[in-house]
Amino acid sequence: MLINQTYFIDSCDDVELNIKRESKLEYRITYDDSKQMKAIVFIIGGYGANANIHFLESYRNFIAKKFDVVAVNVFYHCFCQRVSDVDKYSAEMTFLLDDIRTFEKAFRDFEIEFEVLDNTKNIEKYYQILDQKMSILKEQGILNQDYKVELSVTFIPPNNEYNNFAIMPAIDHINALKDIMKNYPQFKSLPKIYGGGVIWWLSGINMC
Repeated sequence: MLINQTYFIDSCDDVELNIKRESKLEYRITYDDSKQMKAIVFIIGGYGANANIHFLESYRNFIAKKFDVVAVNVFYHCFCQRVSDVDKYSAEMTFLLDDIRTFEKAFRDFEIEFEVLDNTKNIEKYYQILDQKMSILKEQGILNQDYKVELSVTFIPPNNEYNNFAIMPAIDHINALKDIMKNYPQFKSLPKIYGGGVIWWLSGINMC
């Protein structure tokens, strides 16, 4: 039978910046207890992997079932960097000062009068005006059809997390493996394999 388990454990703090971690590390494992396991496989997603949690679940289940391995997803530090289909793992879209400045410049360039841009609804209102004006100018041949305006928005991860440039996420995978070894001593002798969008995090220990 296919077994799915979710664990929440203590992991590393940011020693470099002396910032204490506020949340538990979550990882999920899947394996078929009716079969002999061949390896422990860590499926490592890159930026945006949190966008579809249901895909991660189905992909992990598929790998575990097809290849007779223990398949693992680690929801590492700052894993939730994009908007997700599950609220708990979703980053919040917001406009910081630099983002607002890009909108203000675009509105001025197209001679759109605007009030103080201080919230999402406010910005969206003027963005719609900008979009309509650009469409008209393209229809009139004043703007090239491929003309674009560069705008930006900022994603704020939950749990007060931030991009640690892979140091803490790499340690999170190691701590998850240690916890698996504690909870499942029968898997200790299995090969440990790491693969995915950011395998370079674990260069030097990608198989042991």
